[in-house]
Formats: sequence, C-alpha cells, structure tokens
Amino acid sequence: MSVTPSPAKWFSFVVWLGIACNALFIAQELFMPDSVNSGLGLPAGLPTVWNQAHAVMVLALSIFYMPAALDPLRNPDYSWLLVLSRFLAASFWVFIWRSNPAFLSYLIVDGSFGAVQGILLQMAVPNGNRLGATLARLFSHFFAWLAVCFRKPAVRAGIGIAILLVAFVAYTLWDNLLRAEPDTSYASVEDHYKHGAIGLGSDSRVPYWIWKVLPGMFPEKLPGPGGWASLGLIYENGQDLPIGFAKRHIGYDAVEANCALCHTSEFRRTAGSQPEVILGGPAHTLDLQAFQTFLYNCAADARFTPDNVMAAIAKVHQFSWTESLVYRFLIIPGVKTGLATQKAAYAWQQSRPPQGKGRTDTFNPTKFNVFHLPEDNTIGTVDLPQVWNQQPRVGMNLHWDGNNNNITERNFAAAMAIGATPKTVILASFKRVTDFLLGLQPPPYPFPIQKDAAGRGKKSFDQECARCHAFGGANTGQVEPIETVGTDRHRLDSFTAELVEKFHSINKPPFVFDAYRKTNGYANVPIDGIWARAPYLHNGAIPNLWALLQAEAARPQSFYRGYDVYDPKNVGFISDGAEAQRAAFKVDTSVPGNGNQGHLYGTSLKDAEKWDLIEYLKTQ
Repeated sequence: MSVTPSPAKWFSFVVWLGIACNALFIAQELFMPDSVNSGLGLPAGLPTVWNQAHAVMVLALSIFYMPAALDPLRNPDYSWLLVLSRFLAASFWVFIWRSNPAFLSYLIVDGSFGAVQGILLQMAVPNGNRLGATLARLFSHFFAWLAVCFRKPAVRAGIGIAILLVAFVAYTLWDNLLRAEPDTSYASVEDHYKHGAIGLGSDSRVPYWIWKVLPGMFPEKLPGPGGWASLGLIYENGQDLPIGFAKRHIGYDAVEANCALCHTSEFRRTAGSQPEVILGGPAHTLDLQAFQTFLYNCAADARFTPDNVMAAIAKVHQFSWTESLVYRFLIIPGVKTGLATQKAAYAWQQSRPPQGKGRTDTFNPTKFNVFHLPEDNTIGTVDLPQVWNQQPRVGMNLHWDGNNNNITERNFAAAMAIGATPKTVILASFKRVTDFLLGLQPPPYPFPIQKDAAGRGKKSFDQECARCHAFGGANTGQVEPIETVGTDRHRLDSFTAELVEKFHSINKPPFVFDAYRKTNGYANVPIDGIWARAPYLHNGAIPNLWALLQAEAARPQSFYRGYDVYDPKNVGFISDGAEAQRAAFKVDTSVPGNGNQGHLYGTSLKDAEKWDLIEYLKTQ
C-alpha cells in the first residue's frame, strides 16, 4: 500500500529543490556573469565582482538551509527562519523589479519557494510550533533577554554608548549625504536659466570638489588647455561654473546640468572679439560625448584614488573631520564606481561614429539605458536645437522627426534624458525655465543687412521656403516624408515603434508620455533666428546657408564645426582654415549619419537670387 508523504517530507523536498535552484544560480553568477547581466537587460561590460559576491552569499544561505532540509521538525524555529529568508529576498526583488522588470523572475522564484515552504511547514509542525506561536515565542524570548540584559549596569552602559554611537554615525551620514539645503532661485530669470537647478537624480550629479580638481589632476585627458572650457562649455566672467550647470547641496555640494547646457550658444564677430552669449541657442561648441569620456577616463585612471583626490582638494579647500571621512570612504569610491557603471552602460556609443561638437544622440540613450531595449546598431546623431520662441510652436510636431506634438511632454522628456526623475524634478524651477522659453526671442542678426537685397530675397523665400518654414505656413510644423525631403535617414530609423511603446508605458506624473508616435520623415521647423542655428539640416552636415542652397555635388564633403567665429557672408560659423581646424571637430559627410544630401529647395535659383535669399534669411 502506498503511503502519501507527510507535509514535513514535502517541505524537505521543496527545500532541497530550492537548494538545487540556488546551485544553478550560483554557477551562472560565478562562471557566466556577463550572460546573466545581459539576460537582465544590463549593459555589457559592467563589473562582475557583484555577481560573484551575490553567488557566494546565496551559497552561504544554501548551506544554512541544509539542516532544515534534513529534518525540518527537529528545530521548527530554524525552519521558519528559512521561510523568512525567502520572503525577505522576495521583498528585495519587489523593490528592484519596480525599476527593472527583468528581475520579475527572481521575485517569482523566491516568493514561490517562500509561500510553498511556509504552507507546508505550517501543516507539518505541531500547534505550538506554527507560525503565530513561533513568532510570539521568539518575541517573548527576545524581550525576556532584553530584560535580563538591562539588569546589568555594564550592559546598560554599553547599550547607551552604542545608541549614542549609532546616533552620531546616523547624523553624520544624514548631514553629509542626505541633508538638503534650499536650492538657489535667482532673481533674474536669465540667470536662473543659466544656473538654476531643475532637479536631477543623485547619479547625474558630480560632487563639487571633485569637479573642481579633475581638470588639474588629468589635464592630458582633455582635448586642450583651458580646463572644462576646452570641452566647449561657456564661462562668463566672475562665474564659478559654466553656463548650464547648477550647484546644489544635498548632503554635500554637487554640480548638475540643466537645460542651458545644450541650449546656450556663443559667437564672436571676429577672432579678436569677445564672445557673445545667445540664450536658447544650440550649443554648437559643446562636445557632450567628450565631456562624458573625460569623466569616465578620469575615474578609470589608476591615479583616481581617495588619497590623490583628497590631496588635490586639500590644495583648494579644507574639509571638516567628518566631511573628510565621508568624502574619502563613501563619495570618492561612489563616484569611481558610478562612472565605471555609466561607462559600461554607454559602451554602445563606441560602435557609432563620434558625435563631435554641437551634436548628440538624443534617443538611443533612452532606448538602451532607460528602457533596456536590445542593441540595434542605429545612429541617432543630431544637432542640438534652439529652444527660444516656444509659444508659437505649441501644437506643432516637435523633435527633428516630429515624433511628439505635446510641448509639455517634450520638455519633461528632455529633463528625463539628462537625469531628472518624477521624484527629483523641481517643478517650480522647471516651470520657470520653460515659461521663460515660451517668450524668449531669437537674437537679431548682428551684422549689417542689405535691405534692397533682402526685399528681393523675400520673393524667393515666399516661393521656395515659406510654405514649410514660416510661422503660419501650410506645412510648417508638419512632417515631410523622407522620400520627399531626401535627407540622411539614420536619425529617423533610430527612433523605433518599440521605443514609442516604452514611452507610452510611463505613467508617473508629471512624467506621462502619451503623445509619442513613429513618423516617416523630418519636421518642417520654423526658421526664426536661422543665422544662429548653423550648421544646418537635422544632423548639422551643412556648414552655412550658402552651402545649403547648393546642389548636392557642390556641398562641402568635409568641414570643421564648433569654431565660434562667425562668417557673415556665407551665414554660418567659419568652417575651414587653421583656426577652425584647431578649435573644432571635422565632419566627414561620407560617414554614416553625417549625410548632407537632400533638402534641395532653392538649389535651382540663380546665384544672385540665392544671395538675395540669404540676405532675407538674415532678417528672420
């Protein structure tokens, strides 16, 4: 006659099964950590020491599971601790799963084992050892032990000292890592745009004193002399930080980017002139990719150690004793680890052509680093756009490919791209900046304009350009099919229908992205302030307006972009010569993503008509 196994036997079987599952997990983490990370949607190249540490921890737990598996009723309290460990693990995976759904399988495994083991153990043990009675007994024993301990003066003194020590450590950590001081609200909205914080997450900030010493510690990793300015950051006289960075104190002073970083430009009228700042203009001198690379290379350098960084800081600033400890043992190691993780997460950039000055890849970082979509080898390089005069753009199709017609969504998506989250974004500050941009007007053309020629050029503009590029034009703000406009399609292809679905899945106010869509072309943008928006096309592959009006074969096949001296004749920035070569980035239009073809409107005009049209465009 067959005998049905008792609940205790089933409990033992399930525990052994759990140990076997743990063994499989341990083997994967120890011997195939990169494969595990890939399966979780984590970027290739992440340090695997944490995988191995996790495997050793699970191995230790599995060893402690074995007594309960061999005889669960010998010590029921011990068996209940095994069940508790599974539920604690499941609780942790709930927290992780909320930010990365790929960890759902971990939650299911630990939660299922915990639930099944708990039910079986409840059925197997005598009444006095069931869950309720066990918890009551454990609490009773714990409080009885406390009572005995408190009768001893030495124990009371030790506990008091321990409490004071814990309180001191907790306060020190709170004061140096979490305590937030009010963010600066500048009296001038222009200054607030330049240096006000919009609220980025902690992993998107650089500790201020590390920011101060990095250029001096690693000057050879910069593209040239001048510290941070060599990366195209714009400094104004008397300012500690370049435009586009805010200083905040959340536990410690830190630096974070804001909207002005990518949307402020400068120009010089001549090589001997002082730079003039244009708020809301495309940051054509900024090399964002080189900025990232500099930070990554500094953190990866063997000289980036707590001792060396602290020695460099000591030359310009003196920490208190507690600040010094926190910086040495927490902040500097945290920065090193964080930048190493970011470097691994952005390793996909190395398989693309360099972006260079004034350009960035807008949506691939969101695709790969936020939503963990699979690598697709697309190139999304585009010019950094202007952001002035936003009010008349409300309702238009926005971004280069017109993938969103909700200006509020567009603004929050831009904030998310640089590190803001629904919890960290400072809504009042963000609204102040975006309201400012609604009415910010483009700067007038800074050189003389030939009025007669401009008058003649208006006729060509009305005939060739106004329908798509004048406010009120029939097609202005609409998407022009790629087959019609004929420009480089790499950016268009990089924004995918799968990414649209991911955007639509976000519903964490104020981050709600319902308006995204996949298009089949590029948006016809208004051209207010066109003189300050060179180079041209969505990827900045044409240096000036004169080149834009030439047939494809006559357009420059290579040029330098990122030099700030203006070319008033051709209307753009000087893009050749020794000075431009030293200061700028070479654009090779034969490189994928850099194509200068298409947009042939106006190319059939006579040269005299083109010059007149350019003269009129200076007035826009």
